[in-house]
Amino acid sequence: MSATDESPPLEGIVVLDLTRMIPGATAARMLVDLGADVIKIEDPRGGDPMRAMPPVREGIGVGFAACYRGARSVALRLGTEAGNAAVHALAMKADVVLESFRPGTLARFGLDPDALCRARPSLVLCSLPGYPSGDPAADDVAHDLNTLARTGLLARLHPEPAVPRVQIADVTCGLLAGAAVVTALFARTRTGRGRRIEQPLVSGALPHVLWPWADLAAGGTIGATETLIGGRCPAYGLYRCRDGRQLAVGCLEPKFWAGLCDALGVPDATAGGLRLDAVGEAARAAVAARLAQDDAETWARTLTAAGLPVDAVDDVHEARTRANAWCPSLFEPTAMPSGAPIELPGPALPSFRPPPRAAAPRLGEHTDAVLRELGVAVEPVPNAPGS
Repeated sequence: MSATDESPPLEGIVVLDLTRMIPGATAARMLVDLGADVIKIEDPRGGDPMRAMPPVREGIGVGFAACYRGARSVALRLGTEAGNAAVHALAMKADVVLESFRPGTLARFGLDPDALCRARPSLVLCSLPGYPSGDPAADDVAHDLNTLARTGLLARLHPEPAVPRVQIADVTCGLLAGAAVVTALFARTRTGRGRRIEQPLVSGALPHVLWPWADLAAGGTIGATETLIGGRCPAYGLYRCRDGRQLAVGCLEPKFWAGLCDALGVPDATAGGLRLDAVGEAARAAVAARLAQDDAETWARTLTAAGLPVDAVDDVHEARTRANAWCPSLFEPTAMPSGAPIELPGPALPSFRPPPRAAAPRLGEHTDAVLRELGVAVEPVPNAPGS
């Protein structure tokens, strides 16, 4: 049987998603891609804030549309008697519950996570707090930028720290949470029992600074990430070309650096690729002078064709226009509410590529259908769309 004929790995798994914003959305996206039935629980007074995050197309944030295509939306107001009753009843039918509130918040709402796990022993309940519960920082408010600052990652991204234009900890935390859920589900196949797990937001930042932290722990100084792959050695860095654009040279292995020097006609620079002394500086100067004689795009085509890890530094709009030329399999048409697709990255797990997904749901679109389907009988939810 070919991979395309196999059922999705998580087919039949029901996920109740109480999260808000990017970490939970990233985890939900992974689980949708693996075939799970993700039921997004949203406040009827506006839903997940990602719905309103720009750019907004056809009344929905494109980021939300990308993460929740194929999911279902149920509008329930947590903390109300009707909303709590519905969520509790749904949790008793679900395999997985995702939540991203600060420790203790769900319990104050009347939906204590430990009580849910006791009531349904097979449940996998994954919490995504900012910091681990029980640690001194458990009650601290955390966003992506804060965790990057606290862990030392922000200072490592650039000599002069600046606000990154991508969400690093958020996305990594979400991917780790997805992996943790799948692992817990696998363990359940052997034990029959679920478990309560945590994947704190800060855990999405720490893997990126593991190497420099290890350097400090072992020797008291930061090594390779400061020198070898930190842009200081000539073989691994950025070079300015004639058109002002930069070229990313990743010729860390000696064979690639030698190949680059040969292709550029500067063989004397071969010995200096990994050196930080005067020999290295001379090699950098020779390569820089040669690369400055032509445009970045020209060099990228020529050197890539020569089998070298060299690329022009593209911004997102440039990368997007060329995506089909270098990696079309990692992009997919994502349906918007009208059905018109937009091309976006995904899925993150291409070996388990699902069939095309339906557009992300309207807020509360599936409330009645899901409650009926799972046999949940509750009073009408206040402030639900259409109520």
